[in-house]
Amino acid sequence: MNDTMSKEPDITSDVESPGLPPKRRRWRVVLLGIIILVCGVAIGAGGTVVIMRHTVLHAIQHPEEAPQRIADRVRKKLGISDEKAVRIEEILSERQKKIQALRRQVQPQIDDELNQAREEVAALLNPEQAAKWRERFDKLRMWFPALPMESNSGKTKKN
Repeated sequence: MNDTMSKEPDITSDVESPGLPPKRRRWRVVLLGIIILVCGVAIGAGGTVVIMRHTVLHAIQHPEEAPQRIADRVRKKLGISDEKAVRIEEILSERQKKIQALRRQVQPQIDDELNQAREEVAALLNPEQAAKWRERFDKLRMWFPALPMESNSGKTKKN
């Protein structure tokens, strides 16, 4: 009788169905899935930042390409004719030249104000902090390059 009792399964043991992994393994799988998801989000966000930074810097450094890009986008999105797209590009190019002329007039004042702000803040800091501040400030200003050359009857002018 003792032999039959020892052959019977112990119903108090922790038996799980064969198709499901044990609880510990299930948590590992869930944790691994979360880690993969977070890594995917981080890689996607990092890639987006790199691409957007490149795109924005290119647009800032090459404003002469903006009228054509805008006209092409308007043509595609609004379904306008090529003739209208060409006219839009002409209008935007002309307005862009006028805006750049205005910027050339006020840019020295803007530069003076930015330099004054840079130095006034630096004056409040200790030398090490001031050096870091100036470095960060200058990196930020690199995002806004000088205006492109302007030609006036064969002469070029740079600001």
